[in-house]
Amino acid sequence: MKLIAITPELPHRREIEFITHILDSGFDYVHLRKPDYEISQLRKYIESIPSQYHNRLKLHSHFVLASEFNVAGLHLNRRFNEIPNGLPQKIKLSRSCHLANELTGLNRYEYVLLSPIFNSISKRGYSSKFSQGDLIEIFKRQETYDKIVALGGIIPNHLIQLSRLGFAGAAFLGYLFNSDAITDLDNKLNNIQNITKCYNL
Repeated sequence: MKLIAITPELPHRREIEFITHILDSGFDYVHLRKPDYEISQLRKYIESIPSQYHNRLKLHSHFVLASEFNVAGLHLNRRFNEIPNGLPQKIKLSRSCHLANELTGLNRYEYVLLSPIFNSISKRGYSSKFSQGDLIEIFKRQETYDKIVALGGIIPNHLIQLSRLGFAGAAFLGYLFNSDAITDLDNKLNNIQNITKCYNL
């Protein structure tokens, strides 16, 4: 399974350290989701992350910065959905989906994030929109195979269920960034890795 982390909108006091620990633990990507940042703020934020991690970062905004930094890709959403000209050819794309009928044209993307699968940890009142039956129907369609990453309320105990349904991966936000101490984060990362290894996910 792909393992993805998404940064919180509001700053976390140890956010850069958390990002490096998450990637060191074996996560595929960290998505930089800072919708209220000006381009200069996001540039400074990326500069604060050691350069060896840049090729595993995905931008949710200010896509022109991909021409300045060796980032892995761009994540399209309702607010930022246009790709600027002049970006590297190798740039990978992903996007957000919130409805089953948005799951079209998936061959264009490395993966899409489908949410919310479970009740959100980070957004109060943001409840699951998909029943088990809905998800089974989604994964009966050929083009969804190996393209959909689950987002919304994900904790380690969900990973086996998500894999059996057909999800290509899981994206974590609240579960990871609600941690205060780095030791708490590392324990959570170990829980995730233990489950993926034990069940060969």
